[in-house]
Amino acid sequence: MNFTSFLRGTAAAVLMAGAAQAEDITLTMSHYLPPVLGLHVDFLEPFARQIEEATDGKVKVEIQTAGSALGTITKQWDQVSDGIADISFGLHGIPRGRFACTQVIELPFLTDNVEEANEVLWSLYPDYLAAEHADVKVLALMAHDPGVLATTGGQRVEMPGDLAGLRIRVPSPYVAAMLKDLGAIPVGMPPGQVYENMQTGALDGVVLPWAGLKEFRITEVTTNAIEIGAYTTPFYFIMNQNKFDSLPAEVQDAIESISGDALVAQFPDWWTAWGAAGPAQIIDAGGEVISPDADLRQMWIDATAGTVRKLESNLAAECGNGAELIEKARALSAN
Repeated sequence: MNFTSFLRGTAAAVLMAGAAQAEDITLTMSHYLPPVLGLHVDFLEPFARQIEEATDGKVKVEIQTAGSALGTITKQWDQVSDGIADISFGLHGIPRGRFACTQVIELPFLTDNVEEANEVLWSLYPDYLAAEHADVKVLALMAHDPGVLATTGGQRVEMPGDLAGLRIRVPSPYVAAMLKDLGAIPVGMPPGQVYENMQTGALDGVVLPWAGLKEFRITEVTTNAIEIGAYTTPFYFIMNQNKFDSLPAEVQDAIESISGDALVAQFPDWWTAWGAAGPAQIIDAGGEVISPDADLRQMWIDATAGTVRKLESNLAAECGNGAELIEKARALSAN
């Protein structure tokens, strides 16, 4: 090979390497949900495609959902922090015990609606929750719409005392503590098993947001629901920090442009849309949906005040700046 041929070959190799570097960026996103649910269809899938569009196709995003090798609910955080996945969506509460401070948003009756829940959670993040998320790049934090108490078999719940002796599936230790103090029997169970257990009478009811009641078809076996709005649950949407730092500046900018404030602002409307048909499904089947007025809601708040004090005391002990965090959360929610 003469020198001219060598130079041409070297130049071609450099160009090919540069093209590969510019075009062959593949990011892996993982989550624990079936791909038919609203969280995937309206949020996670479009987010992936927006990255691809914003980078003119230079970046490809592959999504691993429930049932895949990366779809286990308990592993979403570790997969990203360990670099197994690049981006992940998961629940702060699974597994329990990792996010002592972030669970402040789960305090019963802290927030009134989905807009407030997301605003409070995201506002707390920079000064109070960032340390718990220091191992990753946080793209957004999310909270779902207020919880609904749905019962079956003619078990009508309106007042706090109506819960006595009822077996209720609970989503978190905070809700379990609240219901136990009201005389109910908390039951831990994956939401996918609730329909069958309510249908057979093994469960009297469940606490879930409207989206969960609808997506898991629990509205079909519900005879009474009360929108007590007692709780919300925090979720994380994160990225491996080293992976983000390794990306070209224009790709980083593309991801930043659709994350953070811009993304969090969309969560309330999505949750509202995902659960919108839930009440009608119950009513159309002959059931009842109770929307408490201010007096009835206050009755529930008063009945659970002792539980909340205990939970706040525990949180203050578990979280380094827990007392200040609770005070700030209360100020933001104005409740």
